[in-house]
Amino acid sequence: MDFAEFVHTGPDTLAGRYLRRFWQPIACSHELSAGQALPVRILSEEFTLYRGAGGTAHLVGNRCAHRGTQLSAGWVEEDCIRCFYHGWKYDGAGRCVEQPAEGESFAAKVTIPSYPVREYIGLIFAYFGAGEAPPLPRYPLFEKPNISLDVAGLKRICNYFNNIDNSLDNVHVRFVHRRHRDTSDDHVVQGDPVISVEESDWGVRRYVKYPDGKDLTFFYGMPNINFINGQVVDPVIKRADVMVFKVPVDDENHIHFEVRAIALSGEAGSGWIAERRAQRREEEKDRADLVRAILAGKLRLSDIDPQRIDFVMLEDEIAQTGQGPIAVRGNEHLGRSDRGVFLLRKIWERELLNLAEGRPLKAWQYRPDMVPTYPEG
Repeated sequence: MDFAEFVHTGPDTLAGRYLRRFWQPIACSHELSAGQALPVRILSEEFTLYRGAGGTAHLVGNRCAHRGTQLSAGWVEEDCIRCFYHGWKYDGAGRCVEQPAEGESFAAKVTIPSYPVREYIGLIFAYFGAGEAPPLPRYPLFEKPNISLDVAGLKRICNYFNNIDNSLDNVHVRFVHRRHRDTSDDHVVQGDPVISVEESDWGVRRYVKYPDGKDLTFFYGMPNINFINGQVVDPVIKRADVMVFKVPVDDENHIHFEVRAIALSGEAGSGWIAERRAQRREEEKDRADLVRAILAGKLRLSDIDPQRIDFVMLEDEIAQTGQGPIAVRGNEHLGRSDRGVFLLRKIWERELLNLAEGRPLKAWQYRPDMVPTYPEG
């Protein structure tokens, strides 16, 4: 199969059809206030996300059925959204419920698309597939008491599959993030690991053995989820379990939705998260510009103060965007250390071929017993 089948995500593409068979996060819950509407671009399509006055989130089509203006420019009334242009009003199911200036209203005959929406672990999920939506997967590690959820949606300027490949790549950490090797206690960045991989019920299980004898296990969930157990955060949080969803915006951009389960609750947790959100807002302002400047040779990584930005994210984005917004995978030469990348691509190829030819697809299942393999402390 041509690698191009992996990267294109519109509704008429194979990967786009496959991704639409899974619940996908489309926004962070804290970014959508009651009575607010937002334009959303996901999977190369445009949508309108709004939260009713009662707090329920809804996802409907991008444009009013009347004259086609953008619905997110309108306003929310109770649990409906009214078009800015001529006031046509739609409910959360996409039904037109009011048509001002129409003497004999034909509202009951007019609908716009609508999509199932669920909120969970601080994210707003939507289902774009045909037919009834499957149950929303649950992740017990992120439902534990005495934790807080640090949730973010980070915009990335390359194809989502560049990021997916990176999730199965241990060796890159030693080089891309080499600045941190001497100060980090995270064994992910120490030495040359021996890597073995296998397909699991959820996606790919990766075993990594480091020269100092540490054996770690990493989990990847199909189709686009990276689970990082015990990621080093900071001296206060120490380690956190992290779930990352790599969701295409279009073929050259994606959103890195990240949920961290931090070991703080109550005011301590909310205070830490508020500080981290403010910091992220500052970091997001020019990270893409810095990446483009470095790749254009106008700036060096060493010119940037590592204290003013999430340096690990910046380094990853340089590496992944440096492959090209859409990587030309046919020109690559994979080695033994790329076992995880190779296996994941084979799984994707198998599933897309099965979809194309009408054969059954694997029913992926998250394993609730996937607990951190890192020691405490």
